[in-house]
Amino acid sequence: MELNKRNIFLFMGLSLLFCCIFHLSQTTTVTDVLKQQKEAVALRVAIDLNKLPVADPFLHYAGNEVELNEYINALNLSLQNKGARLTVLDINTSGAGESKNSEILTLTAPHRNFYVAISIDNSKPVFTFIFPFIMALIGVAFYSWNRKKHIAAKVNKVELPENLPEFKLIIDLHSKTVTTNRDKQVRVQLANKPLCFYLALIEYCDVHPDVILNQNKAMPEPLLELADKYFYRLVELGHTIRKRPNFTNSLEKTLSEIRAALDEALEAFPEKKALFYPPKAHGEGSRSKLHSYGLNGVKKSEVEVIGK
Repeated sequence: MELNKRNIFLFMGLSLLFCCIFHLSQTTTVTDVLKQQKEAVALRVAIDLNKLPVADPFLHYAGNEVELNEYINALNLSLQNKGARLTVLDINTSGAGESKNSEILTLTAPHRNFYVAISIDNSKPVFTFIFPFIMALIGVAFYSWNRKKHIAAKVNKVELPENLPEFKLIIDLHSKTVTTNRDKQVRVQLANKPLCFYLALIEYCDVHPDVILNQNKAMPEPLLELADKYFYRLVELGHTIRKRPNFTNSLEKTLSEIRAALDEALEAFPEKKALFYPPKAHGEGSRSKLHSYGLNGVKKSEVEVIGK
């Protein structure tokens, strides 16, 4: 599964959606189960109430605490064996026993109300929340597979003319988008800084095809001047009134944004990526700074700039 911004955002969105649905479903299920178990306990105690030795001050009956505790323990053992989410704490006529984690069930008798104090467990196992993330991963994988299949089918169905025009990358300054002359339906937005720098890089490398541009060396002044020229053109077109960006800062981020846009614009033409891509670094540590990000193969004639 290809890891790109679209898939990452899709995964985050699906994860949030599935987590909300899963939490709501679990909460509803636990609430329904507890309601059924409370009713079952209340019914069981109500059936046995006449023979339970519950203290009743109204009738001056002291009850039998030992026998009552044995009944409660036996009831709790039965509940435990059934995997119930509640435990009986006490049975009395005073209503005592309610606390933060407990609840009182009221049983109405002819002469007096009886109260069953229970503790409830409405917790949800944390590990089960891994399932929404698994479902989100499956959803992203299916989306990526279906998208690739759709693109492949679209490419196969396109009837190419006998005299196919020369492939061109089209950069429109009016809309700040990147597309191709083969599929103008796919238009990818680029921010001001990467757009200006990429156009400058193309123009500079066309004049200096063998140039080696290293990130650990100062950027050539002519390249910076070209980037400034395109930025001021964007200002003229009304796209920005902000201060001119520093093209020497965060160069790797700028190149990464350019590659991401080209990934999407050239998705149906993977054989063209190597031509228009600013090369990536290979290796680790300081050696990764020694590669050239220059476009040694691309020419200005292969790029059409609209609004220049």
